[in-house]
Amino acid sequence: MGWTDAAAVTRALGVTTADPYIDDAVAAANAWAPRKRAEAGYVDDPDVAPDDAAALGTALYAVALYNERGATDSHASFQDLTGYAPASGSLGQINRLLGIGKAAVDAVPTVAPLARRRRRVSGVRW
Repeated sequence: MGWTDAAAVTRALGVTTADPYIDDAVAAANAWAPRKRAEAGYVDDPDVAPDDAAALGTALYAVALYNERGATDSHASFQDLTGYAPASGSLGQINRLLGIGKAAVDAVPTVAPLARRRRRVSGVRW
């Protein structure tokens, strides 16, 4: 199963035609979201979303993947460029919905390596 499906992603995209790439984005999002939550310390069923926020975050991640297909580095925008404003992505919102930390921090180190490092620097045995 998974935390989102093609119907939710199609609804979020606002499209009515079926595109096989949506299935690929859904599969990738359903693999990514539970893994990122597990890295953040959650214990979730990979087949059932823990709540509506996590399901929506997974769907939005699939939408982001779908929108970025064929792009060199991010979602293409065709706005009138009268002024320059840096575009911000939706990953921050997706991470908040999933309840996980910053994208720059993929895994939190365990306490044991930190304690060893402290002993080595301070010379104090813990």
